[in-house]
Amino acid sequence: MSDPNTMPSSQGNAAQQFQPAGAQVQQQVQTPMPQPTPATPPKGDGKKPFWKKWWFWVLVVIIIGGIIGGSSGSKDKPSDPVNNNETTQGETARPDEPVKEEESITYTHYNVTDLLDALEDNALKASDTFKGQYVEIEGYLDTIDSSGSYICVGAGSDNYDYFLQDVQCYVKSDEQLAQIMEMSTDDPIVVRGKITDVGEVLGYSLNIDSIN
Repeated sequence: MSDPNTMPSSQGNAAQQFQPAGAQVQQQVQTPMPQPTPATPPKGDGKKPFWKKWWFWVLVVIIIGGIIGGSSGSKDKPSDPVNNNETTQGETARPDEPVKEEESITYTHYNVTDLLDALEDNALKASDTFKGQYVEIEGYLDTIDSSGSYICVGAGSDNYDYFLQDVQCYVKSDEQLAQIMEMSTDDPIVVRGKITDVGEVLGYSLNIDSIN
């Protein structure tokens, strides 16, 4: 007789084949899992940031120095004082500035014959005496230039002692020209002006200041 406690080998194999599914899963879970390898951080490209470069800080120092120098220069420069009383061209003078008075001119009165006699006696002395002098000449209108540039003052057409002798007077304004337009030769005339030249041949030359 066979031992009842002893199972046939075929049955044991069948028992192993027909194990519950849960036992296989449990066996698989109990199997230790391999540990994952820690990830290695990516390596950089090896370049330093630009703010760690030496040239960056040199550039910063130069810029800061320029800003400081510019601001200090503007503070040190004195501002131009504003002169509200400054007089520009065409404006009136300041009240506190003395007004320049026109230089007064004194005219020495002569009869035209006095000048002509002095020239005939000594032309050199006449030039030294009368040249550059402001004079008032009394005489007669002898010649009127057709262009209105000058007139001649003489002793009169009936005074033959001074024939062809006169003082040549140059017109300097339209007002003087208008006065001469209303006059005629041999009219009495008084001329004020400055003698600019004296010569033994051409006689006296005078710039007219006024005509009476």
